[in-house]
Amino acid sequence: MTHKLLYLVLAVGILSTATAFAQPKNLKSKNNENIRGTRFIPYPNYTGKPYLFDKFLKGEIELSDGTKISNLGLSYSTYRDELIYYNSAVSAQIIIDKLSLNGFSISETNGRVRHFCRQFCSEYMRDQCYFEILSEGKISLLAYRKVNLETCNTYYSKSGLAYEPANSFFLYSREKGYSLVKLNRKSLLSKFSKPNQKIVRKLLRRSGIVIADEHSFISAWNLIREKEIEPIF
Repeated sequence: MTHKLLYLVLAVGILSTATAFAQPKNLKSKNNENIRGTRFIPYPNYTGKPYLFDKFLKGEIELSDGTKISNLGLSYSTYRDELIYYNSAVSAQIIIDKLSLNGFSISETNGRVRHFCRQFCSEYMRDQCYFEILSEGKISLLAYRKVNLETCNTYYSKSGLAYEPANSFFLYSREKGYSLVKLNRKSLLSKFSKPNQKIVRKLLRRSGIVIADEHSFISAWNLIREKEIEPIF
């Protein structure tokens, strides 16, 4: 009897840890009844992060009919490409039905607002996906935030499994579709004709932009878009 009670306590403790990684406070909406979804089952606790953020943050969703619902506690799973919200009425985490959304936005604690849209990328994926909008325009720069569960050395993770980032980046336009791009100078230049490559090189050099990470790549792309230099893809 003692052993059974101990196992029960341990099971409840593990479940509580997994589901309460940061339940938001005072985040309620009068329109929660319009949100379609299913109860969220926590992922196994492997090394790494299956979520974009460590806790639920304040956010807004846009339903497929254009209705916006704000002041929600949201968490984005980069492991399963799922948007999760905390329903305070039933004290549960709910996976929002992806097809019921046009997109969503999440506000970080530093005030930065990150915007995501739902789109179908038939060239690279076989399903509807959430893309983060890094730069919006006639041709937009999008990020598909992805985490894979990979095998790893047991020195790194005792289970031999870990959540590993596997982000992808795309140039996108409604007319041309998607074009995969890597966050480096060579990949960026490959999206332009030979004459325009020279213009882009000169532009980046004069602006002192050295592409070394996501932030500098976004800065480079925004500058190119501002100068209306058309890529080819």
